[in-house]
Amino acid sequence: MKKFGVCTILPIVALCALLWISPKRTYADALLFMQITGVQGASYNSEDVYPYYGTANGNPVLLMCISFTADMNIGETWTAEKESIPYSPTFEEAAWLFNDANAAVNGTSPYSSYSQSYQIADQWAAWELFSASADINAPPGTDTQMAAAVASYASEPASFYQGFILYAPVPGTQSELGTPQFFLGYGDQTPGTTPDTYGGTPDSPAYGVLPEPSSLILLATGMFGLAGAMYRRKRSV
Repeated sequence: MKKFGVCTILPIVALCALLWISPKRTYADALLFMQITGVQGASYNSEDVYPYYGTANGNPVLLMCISFTADMNIGETWTAEKESIPYSPTFEEAAWLFNDANAAVNGTSPYSSYSQSYQIADQWAAWELFSASADINAPPGTDTQMAAAVASYASEPASFYQGFILYAPVPGTQSELGTPQFFLGYGDQTPGTTPDTYGGTPDSPAYGVLPEPSSLILLATGMFGLAGAMYRRKRSV
């Protein structure tokens, strides 16, 4: 009886150790110290649009904001979790718009020269994907770019979307009173960090579909307590 009790407890302890160590280490590897360092200057209705300039763990990054209702200042810092783009039409459309805005800025295909109107419309369409309020007083061309994203995103191979990264802010880590924003970026901008493979929507604070490490630690602690109680009970029997 005692031998059976110990064998029952050991797998629980092993599971607790995995929950305690592995997710915590993975989550830490995906955390980045972010800072906004500047903007290009293109804007509409006093709203700056892509590209935003910043750093992630000291590496220069180009960012597209997808949080229309959030507000940040140049020089502000925060912590973000590096995540792979979720497999959803909304995020893939946003990535398509991000890539198209970059082409408009750089004058590459399908644009033969710099096109600020497409740059602005792509940014606004990306905002509209996650915020209904972005539809109010949207710039000309926004509906056209949104329709292009909806019609074109599915034709891109899976490898196309693997090149993009979602920078999901950790609430409460911002250095000022602004609200950290969700940004899109390119994965190769932050070498040496491994993205998590889950995500959610920028308009919800509960953007993860897996428990956060703090929740897993609490679960592991509870399981340790349960294992101890089971062992004591079997000893008394």
